Amino acid sequence: MRHKTSGYFLLSALLVSLILGLCILLNLRCPQAVSDDALTQEQLTRGVTLTGWQQTGPGHWRFAFEAPADVPELVLCLSTRSLDAVPEGLEPTDQRGEAFWVRPVSGRTSEITVTSTTVPQMWLMLPDTLWHWRELRSSLQLMALVAFASMGAGILALFCFKPKHELGVFLLYLGVMFGWGLAVLLPAGQTGALLGFLMGLYFPFAVLTPLWLCCSLLHVALPRRGSRRFALSVLGVLLFLVLGTSTQAVLRNVTLLAGMAAVLVVLARALAKKERPAWYLLAGYILTFGLRLTVVLPSFRFWFYRESFPFYMVRCARLYDIPFTLGCLVFVSRRYALQFDRTEQLAQELEARVTQRTQALQNETDARKSMMLNIFHDLRSPLFVIGSGLDTLAAAPDALPTLLPVLQERVGFVRRLTEDLFLAAKLEQKQVLLNEDRARLEALTAAVCSACQAEAAHKGVELRTDTGTPLPVWGDAVRLEQILQNLVTNAIHYTPSGGRVTVVCAAENGQACVKVTDTGCGIAPEDQPAVFDRYFHTTADTKHDSTGLGLTIAQELAHLHRGEILLQSEPGKGSCFTLCLPLLDAE
Repeated sequence: MRHKTSGYFLLSALLVSLILGLCILLNLRCPQAVSDDALTQEQLTRGVTLTGWQQTGPGHWRFAFEAPADVPELVLCLSTRSLDAVPEGLEPTDQRGEAFWVRPVSGRTSEITVTSTTVPQMWLMLPDTLWHWRELRSSLQLMALVAFASMGAGILALFCFKPKHELGVFLLYLGVMFGWGLAVLLPAGQTGALLGFLMGLYFPFAVLTPLWLCCSLLHVALPRRGSRRFALSVLGVLLFLVLGTSTQAVLRNVTLLAGMAAVLVVLARALAKKERPAWYLLAGYILTFGLRLTVVLPSFRFWFYRESFPFYMVRCARLYDIPFTLGCLVFVSRRYALQFDRTEQLAQELEARVTQRTQALQNETDARKSMMLNIFHDLRSPLFVIGSGLDTLAAAPDALPTLLPVLQERVGFVRRLTEDLFLAAKLEQKQVLLNEDRARLEALTAAVCSACQAEAAHKGVELRTDTGTPLPVWGDAVRLEQILQNLVTNAIHYTPSGGRVTVVCAAENGQACVKVTDTGCGIAPEDQPAVFDRYFHTTADTKHDSTGLGLTIAQELAHLHRGEILLQSEPGKGSCFTLCLPLLDAE
């Protein structure tokens, strides 16, 4: 990841250099003049930068020029860095803030002498040019203030709706930018000592807040209060503010550049971690970084860069932070738009789940109603037989030997139905407790098949068994026998006379398997998903005396033993039910 971070940082530095190079080229297109030059009307109309000052003594500077004959009045404009310089040698003068109205002598060389600790930074232009650029600067300042205020209002509304830390930091950053934009409306050189000190802190603070904002938006872990790292971070911030307001131009500017580069490092690390939305922040900050360098560059006094008056006016408008602010706004808008989309998606999913659950409850209610109707029907038939038999016995007691087997069979059916309903209810309420111990599934299978031989023979069904494979399992032997009993009995019931039921014990893939295969009518594909539902009866024409709860009970008991019953069936050829349980290691 370190290599990716370095790559993104170098790419960002290259783009910043390209933006700075473009600004330098545009600045060079503005007119410049050295001392003793003859100025032209075109230069004065565009605003000429005075370069090549001649130092006549310690702290004394001289610039000579010859103005066109038809220019009655000129304006000498000073930058904020040269406000301590006092122009001399031009009479008369009229000072209005950082501008001096001067009248050059026609046909003679005019001189400007200045007392300044550094090389003066001044521009000479026509009065109309100054008014034009001042109006443009005021418009740009108003545009910047409106932009910061409108974005702040939007973020404040979002913060009130969902107060989050990163939104609070974003509001702080917008407040700093708005306050800085208001500060440039104050008259140059007419601020008090305290206000001047606070204004000096603005630019270092405007460098720190983007770093804090990027860390908050990208959820970069910051030192916690009370920790050693937090104390070191506070000391680092204080040191940065002190160095960022130093009177030493090189030290101050290097500190500010290091702070701006730190933001690029944070964004590069985020991109290296595949935080793709960080591109919005990086793209905006690259533009802001490149434009901010034009603010820092004049302090270095490089020979290739003498700030022109148009660049000075645009710089005073505080426009260079708008690209990064817009990038942050797009980043935040995208994040919350995705959250709103996710909320809508969750709402749709919830609605779909509610619909599915409602349908499932309706289906369950319908199934219960159908089940109760079937139970009432199955109870009504044996009760009708029992009632009719008792009436017959009351009229003809000698019919008892004939009616007794029928009455006993019907009473047995009612007893089995009642027991199955009771067990099914206990399974549904999770009230069935297992007396688990080590059991031999093949022995239990053999015992169940032996007990069912008489029933199979009575129906004319051949019952074959293969229980030679040892199948040690962990479970309740009584409940395991109940599962096997239901499977074997169900197979016998659905196998016509002359058919065959085969029960085989086998160990497969670490599981103990008991396969019960019949040659009955089979189960239709549309019935197979519901075969383990309560009170299920196949749609086949074959009828038998079953409660319809056997397979349901068997499956739920299998689940309690951490197993399951699988079904394979083909209509007309029979079915195969396989009980699968976890196989224990042989002793």
